[in-house]
Amino acid sequence: MAKKVVQFLDFESEYDFLLMGIFCAYRDYKLCFELNNALELSFEKLDDFEIALDKKGSGQFPLFFADNLEGEEFFVIGNKGSNGFFVPELKQVDYFLIVRNYTRETTIENLIRKIKTIKIVSSVVEYDPAELKSGDLFLYIERKAEK
Repeated sequence: MAKKVVQFLDFESEYDFLLMGIFCAYRDYKLCFELNNALELSFEKLDDFEIALDKKGSGQFPLFFADNLEGEEFFVIGNKGSNGFFVPELKQVDYFLIVRNYTRETTIENLIRKIKTIKIVSSVVEYDPAELKSGDLFLYIERKAEK
């Protein structure tokens, strides 16, 4: 009888983006308008981001995208969706801001300082996706190629 060999895959996700939680009671389009002014961006609405949720079917979450001349990509995703929360362990957060391909000039401290100047934003907090149970979900957010 052949010996059964069991191998384990040790895999750690690599998070190469900045992540902030935004507390704002206003609608997503109003927040993005204010972010456009504060960060000198131009957010556009993308198709809702759809994922499978535990025992609740799938959920759709509002998603916005902006980029700048340096090639940095900014995503805003709503935490409250059609059937639940995008990140259930952070139910108090209204929106998440994800920054990909960030340069040395773009620091999380600078972004937080600029976002805090927006009157409709109650608070903004930096999060480490590696410490979040649902942190891997942020890896799936991307801008779909235009046809």
